[in-house]
Amino acid sequence: MASFSLSSSSRHPRFDTIIGLDVAGKLYYCRKSTLLGETTSYFAARFGPDSMMDPQLDRVDENNREIYFVDRNPEVFRHILEYLRMHVLPPEIGTFREHANLWRALRKEAEFFALDGLTSLLKVTFSCSPDADGKKGILYWLGTRKGREEYTNPYRRGDLDVTGWFDSHPSFGEHNPSWGSSESREFFVQYRPMSNKPLSYSEKIAPGPGNSYFPCLTAHSGERLPVLVDLRKNVVSPTHYSLRYGACRGMDGNWNFDASNDGETWVTLHEGKKNDGHNLSYERIVQRKALGEDGWFQELRGQSDSNGYVASWPDVYCDYMERHYRNTWEFNNVPQGQYFRYFRIIGADVGEGGGSLNCIGLEIYGKVYEE
Repeated sequence: MASFSLSSSSRHPRFDTIIGLDVAGKLYYCRKSTLLGETTSYFAARFGPDSMMDPQLDRVDENNREIYFVDRNPEVFRHILEYLRMHVLPPEIGTFREHANLWRALRKEAEFFALDGLTSLLKVTFSCSPDADGKKGILYWLGTRKGREEYTNPYRRGDLDVTGWFDSHPSFGEHNPSWGSSESREFFVQYRPMSNKPLSYSEKIAPGPGNSYFPCLTAHSGERLPVLVDLRKNVVSPTHYSLRYGACRGMDGNWNFDASNDGETWVTLHEGKKNDGHNLSYERIVQRKALGEDGWFQELRGQSDSNGYVASWPDVYCDYMERHYRNTWEFNNVPQGQYFRYFRIIGADVGEGGGSLNCIGLEIYGKVYEE
């Protein structure tokens, strides 16, 4: 981005005079100080007190006001001027989803005029936090076609991709083939357990709910086998991420949550620890078992129909999973204003140590930038 320098104050009376800007034939008037709010902008370089540039006076009007020509889009410029007056996004531009072309045009003009504040505001087309209703985050938002439809799994919808070690690992055939299935990939980014799917009880219930009920993506923390999410046309400046327990011993090892812009160079945003007391740890699962959780689920299991599927309590089960087997972590080291397209979970234990990493229900929170 171009950068212009303005070192001294723009509040001198000399710079509070009213001037006109002829923007490709459309005339706008404002105080000169309005134009000088961002000290490295095009306007500061052209009209500021320390400017070495000839402002190129075009003419003087009947009220003896100076008028300067600006060869830019006159319709978009009115929003530029409104931003310079208020230093917030003009409400009339609406949201990116309502007026995507206007937002794109404003981004180009903000870049030309070197308005860093406006450029930063126009980057954020959606934002969310884990404090939102039901912990709905960016992946949920993608699953609603960015707020326009009822939720559908974003992997199934095609708004993102889920890949990983199971696509190319040489020993894949020795593992459970469901680990790389499309259903497993769906569950990895599923907002909430799907109560409209039958939950099989063909296998024994292990400590804690979730074991073999839901396909999940599994790896060993010592093998550094990644599971990767590609947001495709969207990039995110993340603040938090969240996971839900998937199966077996949960996140029974150490892991890294990484981010990347190109899928090759990775930045570690969070170092997950097996023993940090999170809700996906095996110790937490054992604790809940000691509270009689298994007995409760065995009782609910008695409500199954003759085919061995849960018939009457899926919503109860799914709500319970969300309340007691989800954990959210905050990022403390994301570079200011940096956005990422790719995110991954990868084992962090070295050598033969470490345990299994079983998780589903990934969610990411923060700010979204859409092209």
